[in-house]
Amino acid sequence: MEENTSLNPKMFVGKETIRKNIRNGLNYKSPSSISVPNVSGELFPPVSNLFVQFVETFRAAGGKYIPCTTQNMVQYLVKIAQGQQYSMLLNTSPNLGAYLDKYKVRHVNAVQLNEPVDAALFFSDVLVARSGAIGFSQPVSQYASVKNLAKDIIVVSRERCIFPDYESALEYQCKRNGQTPYPMTEFIVPTHPEEVDGKPVYTPLNPRIILMLIEEPRPESQPAPASEVQPENAPSDESQD
Repeated sequence: MEENTSLNPKMFVGKETIRKNIRNGLNYKSPSSISVPNVSGELFPPVSNLFVQFVETFRAAGGKYIPCTTQNMVQYLVKIAQGQQYSMLLNTSPNLGAYLDKYKVRHVNAVQLNEPVDAALFFSDVLVARSGAIGFSQPVSQYASVKNLAKDIIVVSRERCIFPDYESALEYQCKRNGQTPYPMTEFIVPTHPEEVDGKPVYTPLNPRIILMLIEEPRPESQPAPASEVQPENAPSDESQD
């Protein structure tokens, strides 16, 4: 057995090799200089078209986008409710109650968290282009989340509510509310559902997000020509799509 001491020739040669490599490394001058990152620049390139960016990101995440107008929004909503054969819809907009009654769409104004309904209707005034997220504010804060209420979450919003990122959206809302913190309660990004026998299965825990986006151009939003973003049809008689 060899002695494990500094007098061991093998150990001495090994240590000398390490010292030599360190000396060579210290004497080596790199031809390239270390680049200094631009800490004042933007993290992401600017969004050239808010509408296209949001719709593409929202769809890619798993959401369903349905374009509509102020005039036909109610007709689309009724078509969705009747086509999906909802037995009960949670309606958070008192203004739409009379229309739902007219077309015999059964609805309630509140639900217990342990008694989810088939679908829930909410409004949103914040859409985030980079992430495809939908923001919800104080009017829906009676629930901890828009999730766990229904297997389908129907959201009505306007094209002018699309912002490039979270920061710009919250900054705009603060300015609109006199620099006071805006009461945002939740941001939801759609997800792809699990599939059973090749068919998507939506649950209150992982609901389908159906966005009815009212076309309403504004200076901050640049709508795409019809050829750039193809609209989807409203859900009809398929139980899942």
